[in-house]
Amino acid sequence: MAKESKKCDDLETVEDAQAAESPAEDEAAQLRDKLLRLTAEFDNYRKRSIREKEEYRKFAVEQLIVELLEVHDNFERALDSAKQADETQAVIKGVEMVFKQFAAILEKEGLQKIECKGAEFDPHLHDAMLHIENPDNDDNTVMDVCKPGYYLHSKVIRPAMVTVSKKPEE
Repeated sequence: MAKESKKCDDLETVEDAQAAESPAEDEAAQLRDKLLRLTAEFDNYRKRSIREKEEYRKFAVEQLIVELLEVHDNFERALDSAKQADETQAVIKGVEMVFKQFAAILEKEGLQKIECKGAEFDPHLHDAMLHIENPDNDDNTVMDVCKPGYYLHSKVIRPAMVTVSKKPEE
């Protein structure tokens, strides 16, 4: 009987241990499930953010494109007019008008030309295409602009390609 009593005590101890483990296992399972759900939610959020960003990028320039379509149409009309015109001054005037319209749209969107002729060479604003000896100018002075540079909202988006002076070697 003592053996049976000991077996019963052991059995109760095992059952108590199993009963104690059961809430811990349940909690661990719940936490695992919660972690899986959060991971899935985060992955869905990341994918949705990428999709929304791509969608925004596609249509961010829509208003600019609509405005540039007007310039496109005016260039088409200017070309048609130029093919039929006998007077070159009228054609030049029409192209100048379209160019001004185009420049105004770009300015409105934040584009500014980098003014650099006569300025000191700055590698952040200029790309030196040539160095020319010139006794009349200081060293590293921009003498000529080969291709203009531009800012977009104070960020250089294209540096100016310039000719830079250097003092003649004696």
